[in-house]
Amino acid sequence: MYKLTPRMEQHIKQDLIEYHRILGASRCSGTQLEEIIFKSIQLDHETGHHAKWNAGSHATDSDIIVVADKVEYPIQIKSGKLTVDYIKLSGYRMTKFNGDIEQITEYLNSKSSNIISVVHKLQNDDSSRHHIYQIFYIDYKYLRSLDYQKWYKINSGFKQTNTWNVEFGLFPKMSWQVWWTIPISLLDKSAEIVI
Repeated sequence: MYKLTPRMEQHIKQDLIEYHRILGASRCSGTQLEEIIFKSIQLDHETGHHAKWNAGSHATDSDIIVVADKVEYPIQIKSGKLTVDYIKLSGYRMTKFNGDIEQITEYLNSKSSNIISVVHKLQNDDSSRHHIYQIFYIDYKYLRSLDYQKWYKINSGFKQTNTWNVEFGLFPKMSWQVWWTIPISLLDKSAEIVI
């Protein structure tokens, strides 16, 4: 699993500070996060890592491919929503399978891109407002182990929980988009970046 170096995380923090200095209150978007992470990998010259980024491609396999020690690491960048015990992420839209649950399950079990999720929350206190970002590293092994016969119907779609206690949701009205609810206890994370 590919993880950003402390120097890369420092570049990300500097870029987020600059982003909020210029644009103020709105949080950094997913595409902007892709660019910031791509740039941070490229700027850490000591690692010898190289990144390829196809901006705005909406590719399902990866947003960024990092080459480190001649090994390619496909990575998706997601923003995500954090609760006390879980992180919730949206994933692929799978209309191409025309609602075939078996094919959707096979597709999800075949994916191999790890995810770097940069979660944002806004905190207000008596003196000021703070943007807080935190980076989570999600190994794709946690987003597999599905059985097409174990999906159960809910009002808006289908759900299933895998052996890692990750909850999957499939929502036909959202173009068969998958949503993951992942226990934070499974994940490595950075320190909070407070701006």
